[in-house]
Amino acid sequence: MIENLDDRTYDLLFAVRRSVRYHERRRRFYEAWNVATVAFGVLGGSVAATAIMAGWGAWSAAFAAGVAVLSASAVGTVRRADRHGDLMRQFIALERRFSHGKNLDDDEYREAVSERLGIESSEPPVLRLLDVLCHYEVLRSVGGNPPPRMPWWRRKLAHWLSQTDFALSVGNNA
Repeated sequence: MIENLDDRTYDLLFAVRRSVRYHERRRRFYEAWNVATVAFGVLGGSVAATAIMAGWGAWSAAFAAGVAVLSASAVGTVRRADRHGDLMRQFIALERRFSHGKNLDDDEYREAVSERLGIESSEPPVLRLLDVLCHYEVLRSVGGNPPPRMPWWRRKLAHWLSQTDFALSVGNNA
């Protein structure tokens, strides 16, 4: 289906699919971060309370402070997960326009590009390293030449790093 599309329709579909994957990954990241920090906060809070009652002094206070800081990092993660989920659904709705497997005429193309730009205008700043990973994922899904494999440490840091220069210049196997 995708191999029959002209360049502009193909490029637009590719970009939309990359955006779907990007926002799905961000949604899952925030949901996992929320679950992990809530679980750690509950368990860590119990351990800290036990340590305080056992009279561990400064160690218990330091542990309790660490639990509080980590728990505070979860603030807003549900809202962010919901936001990325909403963006993902908007991109999926746009992708449905391509489900017929035909090229878009000029009016359809202008409309689709306008809708894509409208969705993108409400996106938070893009993490370029994660965007590259999603680009590679779409390349693999449509076949053709497989993209280079990104080093494990760069894949693991993709949700934490946003600098384009770092994402694209460290090593030649980005």
